[in-house]
Amino acid sequence: MSGAASLPSSRFHNYLGAVGASSMAMGLQNVLFPWIVVGILGEDPHRLGLAQMAVMLPNLLFILIGGAFSDSRHLGTHLGRLYLVYGLPIGMLLAMAVSGLLVYWHVLLYAVLYGLTTAFVQPARESLLPQLTGQALQQAVAKSALIQFGAQSLGIAAAGQLDRVGLPVLLGFQLALFAGAAILIRRCQPKGEGIVTERKPVRLAGVLEGVGTVFRHKRLLPLMSLVAATGFLGIGAYFVAMPVLAREVYNQDAGFFAIMQLCFVAGILCANVIFIRWVKSLRHPGRLMLISLFLRGLLIALAAFQLPLWLLFPLLVLWGMMSGVSTTLGRAMTHEEAPPEMRSRVVSVYQLCLFGGAPIGAWATGYAIDHFGLMPSLVALGVLTTLVTLANMAFSGLWQQRREMQSAPR
Repeated sequence: MSGAASLPSSRFHNYLGAVGASSMAMGLQNVLFPWIVVGILGEDPHRLGLAQMAVMLPNLLFILIGGAFSDSRHLGTHLGRLYLVYGLPIGMLLAMAVSGLLVYWHVLLYAVLYGLTTAFVQPARESLLPQLTGQALQQAVAKSALIQFGAQSLGIAAAGQLDRVGLPVLLGFQLALFAGAAILIRRCQPKGEGIVTERKPVRLAGVLEGVGTVFRHKRLLPLMSLVAATGFLGIGAYFVAMPVLAREVYNQDAGFFAIMQLCFVAGILCANVIFIRWVKSLRHPGRLMLISLFLRGLLIALAAFQLPLWLLFPLLVLWGMMSGVSTTLGRAMTHEEAPPEMRSRVVSVYQLCLFGGAPIGAWATGYAIDHFGLMPSLVALGVLTTLVTLANMAFSGLWQQRREMQSAPR
């Protein structure tokens, strides 16, 4: 990474600024989107599950293509354009909200367009990071995650003002944030800088090459299998069950739901602050990841028991901490093991595993809540998460995996 070490530090700071602006916009999305469905349109949990499935499904279908595109494009330019593309679905939703014509199928169309754009953004953003930092990669990933979730918490807090300022104002703010991210990401890697690759058409063989690399890799394969299982179980619980919990169990509004989200993100921030401090001495990342996922399963099950608020909010903070540990470790381990010339494609496989099962998990969670109730569904998700983790502890090899110590390049 000598090339990255020679770049001005402002390049990495501009990258972090772009991550912050886009993550704040996505924090708005995390509250506004489900609350439009259940709070403004008054739809049931099953319809919320379908809506969340619509926003996540493009990751399942297009993220490998997004990774292949990223490996043959100048990432600063490519990613800047993609951030501007978010203006299409958000602008459409804004127009419908202003005109008073917003209905459920508009939300579904918005979800598909937003999710499709995200499928191309995620691998490009992840593969750009190692080109801009001269420090230890694990620390750079953790710093990026810290900015990401810190800014996301600000977006969530802003979304909590929905009843005061109105939906159109917040959607306009979201548009401005993505425009700012586009400007900053172009500054962090101007044309002529970065890894120079030949621009070539994306073919099926190239798209699937990242999948083949993962299947042949003794460390990446068990990691991706675990990420896929927990993405299916955990993301469905979070994105579908939590809004329903706020509305139907605690009988609260969007502001309360935003506080729940803030508690979760606060836990992720705490996890990444700790991670930055002692990541260099971490020799068994797979072991720590498995422990965090096991504890996350227990916390999901506990959330089912209609806890008093003084217990609910700390539980959400701990849930966020466990999710932050597992997500940051998964990203760092993927970056470490991926061949540099195929990093975007391997990262896209990671994103596919994490979010690819989430649409089905969201639909299944909504279906289960409709037919069996919220509490039994949360308990089932928590128990399944712990069982999957125990199976991986016993059979995947992640528990024994040992990482060689790395130092920052000079």
